[in-house]
Amino acid sequence: MATSTGSSREDAGPDPYLSKICYPVERYLLGYPVRNKERLISAILSNALLNEPVGFEQLSTIPVDKSLETIGDFILDFVIIDNFATKGRYTPQQIDNFRQWYGNNENLQHFAKNCIHLQNYILWGPDERKQQKWDQPTTVILADRFEMLVAVIYLEKGIDAVKEFLVKHHFFEEIDRRKAP
Repeated sequence: MATSTGSSREDAGPDPYLSKICYPVERYLLGYPVRNKERLISAILSNALLNEPVGFEQLSTIPVDKSLETIGDFILDFVIIDNFATKGRYTPQQIDNFRQWYGNNENLQHFAKNCIHLQNYILWGPDERKQQKWDQPTTVILADRFEMLVAVIYLEKGIDAVKEFLVKHHFFEEIDRRKAP
């Protein structure tokens, strides 16, 4: 029987502080708990919150994973292409038009804000929340955070989970309501 002499965060079980922070996203958006709480927090944590002088020391140790946005962007493109490529015969140009339409930042911002209300799950700094940064006309911050969330889903459960998430939240139908491509 082997014994472990070292200890790590995983050996000790999930950090209750991190679990509490992740719970709303897991419960109301994803529908399941994630294994990598720090990755999820990286996707929903505003840098402005970390600049607050008191109370968020534990969060400051979580590395900001800037690659999540890039990963999420590519995964979302793949799912959009796959959605249309498997439903009918489209030209390469039509497929690219779908990818551009459903994946453009304005549509993602609209979906994230008005359909899944992502702004309610982001850990904002006080000034950002007071100014409602996500409502400023030139911002696409929720689009970026949505792509990060897509990356978290993909890294946790794979491409099928991303597809299920988009179906569950009526992604294609909600974007279609804005204007057909």
